[in-house]
Amino acid sequence: MSKGHRENGHREFVARWAAFWAAPEQARLGGLAASDIVLRWPGRPEPIRGLAAWAEQVAGALARFPDLRLEVVADAASGGTSFIAWRAAATVDGRPLRWEGVDRMELRDGLVAESTVVFDTAALRAGAAG
Repeated sequence: MSKGHRENGHREFVARWAAFWAAPEQARLGGLAASDIVLRWPGRPEPIRGLAAWAEQVAGALARFPDLRLEVVADAASGGTSFIAWRAAATVDGRPLRWEGVDRMELRDGLVAESTVVFDTAALRAGAAG
């Protein structure tokens, strides 16, 4: 695969990722992730395995933070790996909260096959504690 083709695939993926997190809906995750996705998430001792398990994680986050939104602040690609730095915003116990993180995603056929999500969970824990 040529570098230009990979870059176009990355750009298209970043656009889909941004569109999803601008208005997240659990049912649309299949447009981002492979059915056998493996996702490493902060605070979880074991990876999330499979699209259904990731959909449950997203549904739980949206139940807790209905106005959760992520926006891309930077992105990069290296081979089949896409990196997205993001800024999140949500209301936590009636207060607006913002935090930042990074996703490193191995893509297969334009879908996330493996992902590691990194962000400091302290702000969310403190916001939820009041």
